[in-house]
Amino acid sequence: MSWHIARTLPRMGERALKALEEVQVDWYLPRTSEVVVRRGRRAVRSTLLLMRTVFIGVRDAIHLDQARSQAGVAEIVSHPEPEGGPEGNIASLIMRPARLDPAELQRLVDKLAEAEIVRPTGVSVGQSVLVREGPFAGFPAVVDAMLPNDRIRVAMSIFGRASKLTLEIARVSAI
Repeated sequence: MSWHIARTLPRMGERALKALEEVQVDWYLPRTSEVVVRRGRRAVRSTLLLMRTVFIGVRDAIHLDQARSQAGVAEIVSHPEPEGGPEGNIASLIMRPARLDPAELQRLVDKLAEAEIVRPTGVSVGQSVLVREGPFAGFPAVVDAMLPNDRIRVAMSIFGRASKLTLEIARVSAI
């Protein structure tokens, strides 16, 4: 099996993947996870790492041509190579599909898998944070405890004495 890079047409990525599955082409779509805050709540969102790019595994040249002709597939990434013809012919370049080293592709997949492990929050116990919203906006604090439902308890120095406050994680940022 040889691995290649396929580019998809704009807004046709899902259609291209379904068409590739129909002709039994193995594919890998690199994605990454990121933590976003929406309306005060944390959510893990999966996003494409390489826009309109799919790694495809094919058996031979005929299988590659089948993959290239599927709906939604714009092109197979290629590189120029000198044409090997009889001596005396005018030298020209032809485009050959670029092959990927399977070991390097596996290394990329492993690195992405390591990065997929998302930390539950951007802050941890004992870390200094800055309150961004509410009546104490701009005050520094130290995270005292992690609570359920995306809340934390912080210790804040107000008027010379330590006070404990419970805040949403979205209202603080790490210093």
